Amino acid sequence: MPTPLRNARSRARAVSHAAAPDRILSAALAAFAERGFDGASTREIAAAAGVPQGLITYHYASKQALWEAAVDWVFAELARDLAAAEDALRDVSPIERWRAVTMRFVRFAARRPELHRFMTHEGAHDGPRLRWLVNRHLRPLYARSIANIRAAAPHVDAAHFYYVLIGASSHLFAVAPEFERVTGRDPRTPEQVELHAAAIVDWIVAGALASAAAAPARRTSSARARPARARPLREKP
Repeated sequence: MPTPLRNARSRARAVSHAAAPDRILSAALAAFAERGFDGASTREIAAAAGVPQGLITYHYASKQALWEAAVDWVFAELARDLAAAEDALRDVSPIERWRAVTMRFVRFAARRPELHRFMTHEGAHDGPRLRWLVNRHLRPLYARSIANIRAAAPHVDAAHFYYVLIGASSHLFAVAPEFERVTGRDPRTPEQVELHAAAIVDWIVAGALASAAAAPARRTSSARARPARARPLREKP
């Protein structure tokens, strides 16, 4: 007859087994972010996840399959996060929606700094993995982000600004040990994350909105200041 202790151990093993995929994928993303695809090993990933290496080979036929699963996992989390924010803000103005979604992305970047490190590796090298990433995840994310930027600030170069926002939002958390060593502050604390999110919105997003608002006036002023083109003189017959 099973004892309470045996039942508790069985439940603990069941919970641990159920959580293993998330631990594996989180460890895989961190390893690929730190060492790149070629440098990461399934043995290292298994050790970081606290699972036997055989469990990884059981679930994933190859390192490529594990890499793809880790990418799907983190981008699915990001997509759910942003979709929840956008759904909750459906009835607000495009500017307020853009501000709120940007702050949501900063919080995600703080929670998953390995994504920015990972993309720095993969985005720097064209090839089959980058093409897979772009087609499967980056194009939809880009399209959604560009739509928000254009709705709020139609005069901004949305493509350029998309990458400005990603870098400004994510880089601090990707180099958190450096920031802490230099400044004595841990950027991963909730207070520092909120300070950074507010800075992104108050400085960068607000600056883009101000620039967009001033663009028509600048064009009008420039047109007024431009000297009239002189008519060519016609020679007398």
